[in-house]
Amino acid sequence: MTNLEEIFDDARAKLEERLTQDRFLHSVSTSEIAALMADVYGVNREHALLAGLLHDWDKAYSESELIERAQQFGVEIGEDPLKLLSLLHAQTGACAVAEEYPGLPQEITQAIARHTSAATNMTPLDMLVYVADLIEPLRTASSIDRLRRLAGNIPLEELFILCYRNTMEHLILRKRYLHPNTAEIWNTYAAINPG
Repeated sequence: MTNLEEIFDDARAKLEERLTQDRFLHSVSTSEIAALMADVYGVNREHALLAGLLHDWDKAYSESELIERAQQFGVEIGEDPLKLLSLLHAQTGACAVAEEYPGLPQEITQAIARHTSAATNMTPLDMLVYVADLIEPLRTASSIDRLRRLAGNIPLEELFILCYRNTMEHLILRKRYLHPNTAEIWNTYAAINPG
C-alpha cells in the first residue's frame, strides 16, 4: 500500500479501533489543522494530513508496553525510562507506522517522532505537526488561544518557537520532567529567532 490516500483511510480505521474516542478525535482534529496550516505555509498537504493523523499511533499503550516497544524498536530510553514515558509514544509510534506502512515517506515518520520533544533541526513538516498537535480545537487550555490566533499570521518557525515555549512553561509549572535536549533545542531556535 503506497498511495497516501489509501494509507490515510486504512490508518484512520485502525486508529479508531486502537485509541480511545477522545484520543481518536484529537488525532483527526490534529490532522485537519495540519492540513489547513500546510496550505498556508506551503508544506505538502498530504504529508501534513497523514502525519497529523498518525502522530499518536502508540498513545494507548500502558507504561510497561511502551517500554517494551521502545526496546523492541531500539529506541533510546536512558537509565530511567519512567521519566521519558510521556515522550516515548512519539518514538515508538514512528517506528510502528513505518513498519505498518512500508511505503510511508520518511518525512512523515520523522514528524511523528518529533511531535513531543522536537529537535534542533526541525523541518517545516515537523514544526507544523508539533504546532497542530498543540493548537487543534479540541484542546481547551486557555494558554493556547493566542497561539491559535497567530497560526497563519506569523512565520511557521516563529509559531513553533512560541508553541515550544508554551510547552516548556507548562512542564515547568507542573514540575514535570524535561527531555535532556530541551535546553539545546530552545537555544538553537532562540538564537535563530530572538525575541
